[in-house]
Amino acid sequence: MAIQSTTRCNQVQQKISWLAIARKSGMITLGLVFILLFVSMSRLVSFPITNVKVFGIQHVNHNELKTLIDPFVGKGFFNVNIGVLKERILQLSWVADVMVQRVWPDKVIITISEKTPLASWNGEGLLSATGEVFTPQQETYPAGLPEFVGPSGEQITMAEYYARMNAELIPLHFRIAKLELSPSMLWTVTLSNGIKLNIGHKDILTRINHFVKVYPKIVGARAADVEYIDLQYPNGMAVRWKTVT
Repeated sequence: MAIQSTTRCNQVQQKISWLAIARKSGMITLGLVFILLFVSMSRLVSFPITNVKVFGIQHVNHNELKTLIDPFVGKGFFNVNIGVLKERILQLSWVADVMVQRVWPDKVIITISEKTPLASWNGEGLLSATGEVFTPQQETYPAGLPEFVGPSGEQITMAEYYARMNAELIPLHFRIAKLELSPSMLWTVTLSNGIKLNIGHKDILTRINHFVKVYPKIVGARAADVEYIDLQYPNGMAVRWKTVT
């Protein structure tokens, strides 16, 4: 009986030893797995971005954009915050919209939609085609933009009338070089040939249409001699000549 008890005791001790070894081996293996995972994730998180492509730039300053982007892409593929980067780019004056994409394994693609400038606004900034006033660096202004001078809040009204008046002027091959709207809502237009039109505050398009019809007969080849034309007459217009003939 004593021999059997000793044998059983030895068997129990062996089982406990093997269990302890198995547990230790399992913990070591699990630890190794965690280490490998940590190392792998560390490598992935710090995976460098080596290729940045930007599309859609025409007026945005390249150096300004590069200075903005560099701190983000320097954080690695998985650490670059696409949402924050997009918000920062949207703060640039010329940017209307932007799309930022990560492309595995090392690329960021930025597609920018710029604002479409319609005119200069009050000598202080630009007016976009959507009626937004924005103030980019003056050296980025496109050449040949018309000039708008008007009260704050009337940008969209002026943009709409600018388009409709230009459509009326097509037969004469003129365009509006300067459009003015006074605080009392009086309209004044300076044409691309230098002629100034005092239009008044009502029947704007009707008066422009009448001007187009009579211009060849009344002004003709004497455009350079016109100081201004007053269209604020019910049945006609008055021409102020620079010289009297």
